[in-house]
Amino acid sequence: MIRLSLLSLACLLVACDGHQPAAAPSAELGLETRFPVRMGFVLSQLRIAATDLEKARGLMGVTKLPDEEGMAFMYDAETRMSFWMKDTPLDLDIAFVARDGTVLEVRTMTAGDTETTASGSDQVRFAIEMRAGWFGHFGVKPGDKVNVDDLRAALQARGFDPKRFVP
Repeated sequence: MIRLSLLSLACLLVACDGHQPAAAPSAELGLETRFPVRMGFVLSQLRIAATDLEKARGLMGVTKLPDEEGMAFMYDAETRMSFWMKDTPLDLDIAFVARDGTVLEVRTMTAGDTETTASGSDQVRFAIEMRAGWFGHFGVKPGDKVNVDDLRAALQARGFDPKRFVP
């Protein structure tokens, strides 16, 4: 009887050991992953900040940003947005973008500045930070479009529902 019980227990443990829990969707590709996103006629490589923690951290502590790289901050509703540069050692440009991908405005933010830079519109759905001067250098200006299909693909690859951020 004891031998049968031990055999049953061993089979149960082996069966449990073979089961691997599914990974959380957002763990598929992390914040450090860069995704191709077209802005105007220019292809950039953006990190996608979708969680509150990712958006709060942003590019803090980043000391070097290649020309084509930046970060998109994704939100699930239109609002007036405010950003600051605490613990960010690089000057950055920020584009405030409408839900359809239209660039509404571009502003420059100074490294370490704790004053907020706010959008002029309350219809901003997401924001994109690039190194200072990037938008002017590449001719991306208000009225130009950010490719929302690229953003949807990036969000899906990160494990997020793209419809939540880019309807």
